[in-house]
Amino acid sequence: MTQRGRLLALALALATAPLPGPLAAQVTLSASLGARYTSPLARDSIVTAFDVRAALAPAVTAAAGLPLRAPWTAELTLDISSSGVARHERDGTVAPITHLTTLALGVVLARTMPRGFTVRAGVGGLKYLPSERSGIFRDGAGAVIPFGQVAVAWTPPVPLARRLAVEARYDLHRFLTPALRNEGFTNSRAIHRIAVDVRYTLSGAP
Repeated sequence: MTQRGRLLALALALATAPLPGPLAAQVTLSASLGARYTSPLARDSIVTAFDVRAALAPAVTAAAGLPLRAPWTAELTLDISSSGVARHERDGTVAPITHLTTLALGVVLARTMPRGFTVRAGVGGLKYLPSERSGIFRDGAGAVIPFGQVAVAWTPPVPLARRLAVEARYDLHRFLTPALRNEGFTNSRAIHRIAVDVRYTLSGAP
């Protein structure tokens, strides 16, 4: 099994691990599906102007929440997104590099607000999993990267939609692969990711 497969299997095992009875009764499980934009992973304008970008990616998130003192909730989140990565030249030429999966595990603090809003903030670790070693990933993707995230969700004031929420999420991390370092890129790059999704509460209080 490849490293990518082992990490995905471990993440799935963590997400589906059974909880003790009293704790399981309090846990809220939710899942979300949406799309994610990622800012350029690499950029050079000195020798040959180019960007390395990930395409708009589908994003899937699973979360387990444990209520704290109202109105706070602690959440453990698992986020997966996958898309192609390509090199974009100034003249419009696009050269595909690889297919990239990102796996992120986070710890989040959520707070319910008036009028159906919920705000979230958290930290975690993110791992890039390229399907093949090429381009900026030819020497591997590097270690797990710390990230920070914030989000805001809104639940429509409709009884039939009380388990649904529209959510916007933003996260930030630094990015530098071994191949980029070997090419003379000494500073990691700030990567901004924005996702818009629909969140559904599977079990527990919505």
